[in-house]
Amino acid sequence: MKKGKSNKGIIIAGISVLAVVGWWSMSGGGAAAEKVPTRIVQRGPLEITVLQGGEIRALQNNEVKSEIEIPTKILSLIPEGYLISEEDVKDGKVLIELDSTDLKTKIETHEIDFQTTVSNYIDADENREIQKSENQTLVRDVKQVAIFALMDFEKYLGREVTGAILTTAGLPPDVDAFEKYADVLETQASAQVSSEAALAKRGTNAKPGVAKKSIVAPPVSELIDFTPFLEHKAQSDGEAQQKLRQLEDDMLLHRSELALAKQKVESSKRLAEKKFVTAAQMENDLVGFDKVQLSVKTSETALALYKKYEFSKQCSTYLAAYREALNKLQRTIRANRSRMAQAETRFSTAKRRYEMELAQRENLELQLKACVIKAPQPGLVAYGDLNASSSYNYNNSIEEGATVRLRQTLLTIPDMSQMGVRVNVHESQIKKVRIGQPVKVRVDAEPGKELDGRVAELAVLPDSSSSRYTPNLKVYPCTIHINGYHPWMKPGMNAKVEIIVDQLADVLYVPVQSIEVDQDHHFCYISNNGNLERREISTGLFNDEFIEVRGGLQGGEAVALALPKKAEADMGGSGRSEPEGGPPKAKPSKPKEKAVAIAKP
Repeated sequence: MKKGKSNKGIIIAGISVLAVVGWWSMSGGGAAAEKVPTRIVQRGPLEITVLQGGEIRALQNNEVKSEIEIPTKILSLIPEGYLISEEDVKDGKVLIELDSTDLKTKIETHEIDFQTTVSNYIDADENREIQKSENQTLVRDVKQVAIFALMDFEKYLGREVTGAILTTAGLPPDVDAFEKYADVLETQASAQVSSEAALAKRGTNAKPGVAKKSIVAPPVSELIDFTPFLEHKAQSDGEAQQKLRQLEDDMLLHRSELALAKQKVESSKRLAEKKFVTAAQMENDLVGFDKVQLSVKTSETALALYKKYEFSKQCSTYLAAYREALNKLQRTIRANRSRMAQAETRFSTAKRRYEMELAQRENLELQLKACVIKAPQPGLVAYGDLNASSSYNYNNSIEEGATVRLRQTLLTIPDMSQMGVRVNVHESQIKKVRIGQPVKVRVDAEPGKELDGRVAELAVLPDSSSSRYTPNLKVYPCTIHINGYHPWMKPGMNAKVEIIVDQLADVLYVPVQSIEVDQDHHFCYISNNGNLERREISTGLFNDEFIEVRGGLQGGEAVALALPKKAEADMGGSGRSEPEGGPPKAKPSKPKEKAVAIAKP
């Protein structure tokens, strides 16, 4: 079985071909086939591979990065190549120690600001609770004033009459209705404060206070005619009914006195005509009659004024006091909502600032702890980023006294349990490579040992870094996973991989140096009765060692490994004349493709 050769084998084979051709030319050539080395056309299986060189890498790397936000210096550093053991991880062995002087100064400065932020946060929280208590006290006082106004109204008119008037005015008619009214106002205010706080927390641009309309109807302010309520007879009369009866009783009493005074005057007139009473007595009776008559008119006027003016005025006064108490309750609740919203805003701002300062404080403490980097896992210590270019690692060298920045890779601890090879596949062969194809790996550190693997990763786009200096070069990064665990294998070792892209079961094949290419046609020189015959053939897959023959040859024929001049070949071959100087030199068809014969001739 034929195996694929390395690039060194390809060069040696090319030199051998050139030596044979030179010997042929210097000897003057000849038509005899025995002067040219030949090879028998073989039939058998042929393995097609893509040969690439690469570098051994760990598939998983634990990268130790700098977590310090400000540039800092390396104070101490573990030697590169140190093998971290399980005991080192358990004991917390220090790998790198970074300078923490500037960081400690920053922490002390931030501690002063943090204490001020904590004080403001506590003050805002306490002020919010105080504002809640003050709001409750204000609302309770205003509600008490409104209830007293309602009680005064009921005292003046009676509960039933007052309820009827307040119902007509669109106001809460009793204490229970007032309590429900006040609860609705407070509920609306609390809901709006909560919605505004949520909007402020989300940072939305919506206008506060307009998200939800009030469901409490405003009090009716139209004038009310209270006169019909004066004659309302209720079980529990108020002061208005009592005063009305008092005025009516005074008027009736004065009218009775007027009737008596009138009778007395008439009697006095009859007695005066008979000279039974004196003129002075008669005059006194007339004066008394006038007085009683004036009292009757006064009581009638007082009753009329009370019914027409004083009763309505008192009702309007009590109603206005009750309505003003309700309006004051609304104003108080709205003012409380505004003050509470301000207190909540101050509290939220102080809380967010406190949380930010606390997070920054914790971050600074974590950075201070990150100044001492301990062994995270067993493995081999390597400086810098193993996946980065050599120029990058050179410009960002890791050594004592060097300055490192945030997120810079300081150490890399590769996982030695699973290794692979990173290769770059040329664009001419990328279409042949597929994920999952089997791979044979040979490491320069262990010559003669062949490892198995598979294609695990294949880039979709070419590597931009490879075309920086050679824009026409397009290669695609490919990662090969090596099967099994090999303790001797280390990252950075050179390796060669053969990606098996095809398996030809039963084909004819000849060495690639036996093929001549002339104007995209392929020819071979066949040994025929001691002479060389030039014959055109059709070829298939090929490599630097063998090429598939699909037509023009048969198994067992001998092909020349050296390409003679056409004139010499024609002497014993086809007999047709060729132009002087011979045919064009052979050209390798696809030099970047390799196949390995499974069976030797």
